[in-house]
Amino acid sequence: MNDELERDLTAAGGGLLPFAESLRRAPAAHAAPGFAENVMAKVRRRKRLTWLRPVAFAAAASAAAAVALTAVVDTSAGKPSEEVLMAHQRADGSFTASSASPHVQAFAVSALARKGKPAFHALQLAVNALIRSQGADGGWGSAGLSARNVAALSAANAAGLSLARPAYLRGLRYLRTHGIAEMSAADFSREAKDALARIGTSPDVGLMHSAALASRL
Repeated sequence: MNDELERDLTAAGGGLLPFAESLRRAPAAHAAPGFAENVMAKVRRRKRLTWLRPVAFAAAASAAAAVALTAVVDTSAGKPSEEVLMAHQRADGSFTASSASPHVQAFAVSALARKGKPAFHALQLAVNALIRSQGADGGWGSAGLSARNVAALSAANAAGLSLARPAYLRGLRYLRTHGIAEMSAADFSREAKDALARIGTSPDVGLMHSAALASRL
């Protein structure tokens, strides 16, 4: 939280003091220029409505605070893009330290495959990470995860990444051996949307952007 925003919110007092404290603890939260003025202008307009009871004003201030917090988090993360995703790629090719990393790697691979040449190096690293977690039987331990990863490897292979093809064929054999259908693009996108809904707004940009980008495929 920047100093200007903290000063204005603290001076406002009332129900905004806990909000100021929550912003102080928020990771990587940066307000855009002029953000503090816009928020406080709305709060001051509410203050001039003297006919509102104190309880009603507190509720209005809390609502303004909730909207402000969402705006700050969104500003810190930026709009989902492959460039932002690549900026958060880890040395091992993954995109998050979260325990959910194996479940969103396919989303990131598919998003980068769609980006094409500008994302080719990042795609190589991401696919290598996916291949390292592939079992000797060609799968990834569960039907759903295996189908999603096979679909991602198929996209990487179609994008011209030759190292994805052998892993894709092993994964495809796993699916057929276990009677699992290859995942369609529509199913893949739907799974990404479901994952994004579960993640919600998160300071973990790699995690959130992987699902967000794949949900648009």
